[in-house]
Amino acid sequence: MQRKLNPRGETADNRAHSPAKQSPRIFDFRSRFRIRHMIRILLFAAVAVPVIFSISGGIAHATERWNHGNDMRIVVLKSDQLLELHHNGSKVKTYRICLGLNPLGPKIKTGDRRTPEGEYFICMKNRASQFHLFMGLSYPSEHDAQVAFDNGLISLDTRNSIIEKIRRGEAPPWNTKLGGWVGIHGYPSAENDRRWISLLYPKPHNWTDGCIALWNFEIEELFSQVPLGTPVTILP
Repeated sequence: MQRKLNPRGETADNRAHSPAKQSPRIFDFRSRFRIRHMIRILLFAAVAVPVIFSISGGIAHATERWNHGNDMRIVVLKSDQLLELHHNGSKVKTYRICLGLNPLGPKIKTGDRRTPEGEYFICMKNRASQFHLFMGLSYPSEHDAQVAFDNGLISLDTRNSIIEKIRRGEAPPWNTKLGGWVGIHGYPSAENDRRWISLLYPKPHNWTDGCIALWNFEIEELFSQVPLGTPVTILP
């Protein structure tokens, strides 16, 4: 004979095994065990994982601003078209660089093809870039956002969103009127693009949309030495 089920799909027999039918003492014990287990997990995460990466498709994002204890710093001199790598306060390497097609002045908005000026940090690293390797800069900065807001270029909500991301050590929004995806990279990975850019725009000619470009072997060297969170100062 088929057993009649209640609305929860239980028969008269298996309802006896429902948690609601167990004694309060057993149920209370299991609840306390689960709570203690969750507390242990949260405490472990807070102590053992103070800095979190999210890695997908060869891209690593900094979710906190830190420098791996290496005291590395990048200084870019736009007028000299030089990039300096500093370690513990001393300059250890200098690279010739290419800048945006319109290199004079700071970047203000998307499409102006200018390289930013100011204080930034490496907020993401991409090993699968169409420009060989890519290290994203935290442009727009808090200063960039404030200036843009004061000039009526962006809304208060956009300004606040940029500042919040920067203060959390994350990449700021790159889809605003200020532009984005500005970074340090190599030459195009596609062979046909690499050929014409290498011939027509050899260093130190400026050819990017606002990024800082190095030869591929140079970006490989820099990529391997510079951790996420590394400060980047870009001077006029």
